[in-house]
Amino acid sequence: MKIRDITLAQEAIFRCRIYLIFSVVAFNCLYLNVALSQEIGAYRTIASGNFGNIGIWQVYNGTLWTPASAKPSHVNDIYIDQGHLLTLTGNEEVKSVFINAETGANQKLNLNASNLNIYGTLQAFSGAAPGSATGSWNSQNWIGNSIISTLTFKGNSRIIIPKNAWSGFTTQSRYTVIFDPGAGKTLTIEEPFKAVRFIVRSGIVLQKLDTSVIPNFCSSLSFNTETTFYPAGPFGDFIIENGGIFISECNEKIIARSVTGSVSANLFNIQTGGELVLEGTTPRIEAANFQLEGKVTFRGGSSTKTLLTSSFADAGTINSFHHLEIQGTQNVSFPASISVTGDISKVGTGTFLTSTSHITFTGNQVQTVSGFSLTPRDLTVNKSGGKVNLAQNLTVLRNLTMLNGKLDFQNNQLTINSSNSGTYNYTGGSWENLSRFIYNNSPTNLTAINATFPFGDRYHGGIRKVQMLGTSAGGNLSINYTEYKGADFNPGFEDTGGIPILYRLFSYFQFSGLSTSLNPLELRISANNLIVDQPEDIRLVCTGYAAPGNHILSMDAINLWAIRDLTFDDLPGKNFTVGSFRTLSILPVTWLSVSAKKQGANNQITWTVAQEKDNEKFEVYHSTDPLVKWTKLGEVLGKGDTDTPVSYSFIDQSSSNLFISYYQIKQFDYSGKWAWSPVFRLERDLSNSNDQLSISPNPHTYGKISVVLTQKLHSEKTLVKVHTTQGLLISSFNFYEAQFSEKLELLKPGLYLITFSNEKYSHHIRWIKH
Repeated sequence: MKIRDITLAQEAIFRCRIYLIFSVVAFNCLYLNVALSQEIGAYRTIASGNFGNIGIWQVYNGTLWTPASAKPSHVNDIYIDQGHLLTLTGNEEVKSVFINAETGANQKLNLNASNLNIYGTLQAFSGAAPGSATGSWNSQNWIGNSIISTLTFKGNSRIIIPKNAWSGFTTQSRYTVIFDPGAGKTLTIEEPFKAVRFIVRSGIVLQKLDTSVIPNFCSSLSFNTETTFYPAGPFGDFIIENGGIFISECNEKIIARSVTGSVSANLFNIQTGGELVLEGTTPRIEAANFQLEGKVTFRGGSSTKTLLTSSFADAGTINSFHHLEIQGTQNVSFPASISVTGDISKVGTGTFLTSTSHITFTGNQVQTVSGFSLTPRDLTVNKSGGKVNLAQNLTVLRNLTMLNGKLDFQNNQLTINSSNSGTYNYTGGSWENLSRFIYNNSPTNLTAINATFPFGDRYHGGIRKVQMLGTSAGGNLSINYTEYKGADFNPGFEDTGGIPILYRLFSYFQFSGLSTSLNPLELRISANNLIVDQPEDIRLVCTGYAAPGNHILSMDAINLWAIRDLTFDDLPGKNFTVGSFRTLSILPVTWLSVSAKKQGANNQITWTVAQEKDNEKFEVYHSTDPLVKWTKLGEVLGKGDTDTPVSYSFIDQSSSNLFISYYQIKQFDYSGKWAWSPVFRLERDLSNSNDQLSISPNPHTYGKISVVLTQKLHSEKTLVKVHTTQGLLISSFNFYEAQFSEKLELLKPGLYLITFSNEKYSHHIRWIKH
């Protein structure tokens, strides 16, 4: 304390500016600044009593202390002299508070479950008021009396606990401290401060580190240590509320219950919108519980920094953060394991070192990794909602685990297992806007767990999962996903067995990097979120030509797999995508929900739009063959602008007797721009009609097989084709009723697709033979 007292005296002498000329004047200046520093209008107690009792106050008029005529206000300093107890009976406000801190002075300020706003400083002094500033006394009970008793620091930027003018020995202090100066204003603490709770409500609180002494001295924030009044063990809460910022220059003893006795605080809480700024190299906060829902920022320091840690035996482990940011020039090392629910951003020249860390993205918010390429040792994605935006490439050195949630790569690249010692495990989730995926040293045994790659479809929605099942020769698997909007509705090629492909997506996958192998591979691509009549309708095809290998029937109505049996050597140089041999399959779902149903003798068309802006009208179109001709039926005016879903309807009176009716809606805005809905259909119920194609018995066990054709197909020019569900053509013949049963009776037991067609019409029917 001698060093600090000398420093204070030197500062006071210097402020007089004439100390080299007149020593007597220098003494007077020192006396006025240290011993008689009260301002005009300052108050001092002359007895114990209530704050509003003017009889206990004297006021300094510049020369003398005179009796008060009113109680103090926010422009007045107050001095609480030795032996006096000042009690609040309601909320009050003052400029600065000076408390006599000599040993044995007992409690000085009883807040009495009320609040005292302070617009200046909080200081201790010795001697008769105004006395001399001090922080050396060990008076244990300066301020009380409960956690709901509060000191609130308001006003402009300033030092609120000056150096050498307060003490952290106030072990019995029973009050809460609130920092609330307003946005952009800074309150500085230069000495240790003790209470039962600290709340940073607004503005900035700066915790100083005194580097003029060795070891450096931190103005620690600690909590009441009375174990007879409060529970033993961790105690005291430090809370940074929305809009509050706490800046610490310290490495250790930032916050604890007892920084000398190694007892932790109860809670350190950064609420949503709050921020903790760490300028030390190895910052430690000692608390039993951490709730870091706000932002932790790193800046300052002269070497590589560590993330926030704790060291006391009763302190909790800090492994869950929300928003992390680097503003400084120094790198920050991640711990071995960390969970993040918010952003990780780099705006300074330093970067986050993550190569030895297992990072878990969790929570339900949108998260962003920006300013650097994330390169964790291990990564787990387990988000219940939202997504993670990756502004640069992601490289996972070892293990990637996808449990749930989205990674949005924003056209960047994903590389996993760069160390050649990791694994990939897929349970759920998706990769959005991923242009390229590289799996270094991919496993030879490819399964649904380690070889399901969930590419999000940016244009049609859903997940285009790629699944590879088989035993490879290893290598570095590379998958490029090229996305284009829409589908080719007339690709003009046939799958193996002569099955015509009627639709295929423009988007496609390319595979490379695996070692040469003729081992069998089952390749799958899902048609999730596409309109599919039956799971067995979809095919894995290439862009404009049949895929190598053979089609495998899928009955999975959830994943809607398009499956192909081929070899690993069939992969390179091909563009694989999803196609269909059935009308209406593989039409992408868009912003418009649409449906058609019978309503009496007519067909009712309904559709819903999510929101509208400058929407002029809808045109309703009809077709019996969507590949050939569409006819406009009518128009429906739009609502113009709406922020909520709106439903529309249209009655079609012209198509009620048709076997199948196809519909499509065309939407126009006021500028003339237009967009189409998906094609949808209504099939006529022909259960009581003579115009229904049927084969009986179906299923067939024994006996003659009969067929009833529709009038449109009842012709000698009708061609019959029989395919297996894998697409293999078994038989093709012109229809003759006498021969039809013989042809089908020769087939082996199984499920078959039988096609009847002539120059104008075709019809498919599934037939089972036991």
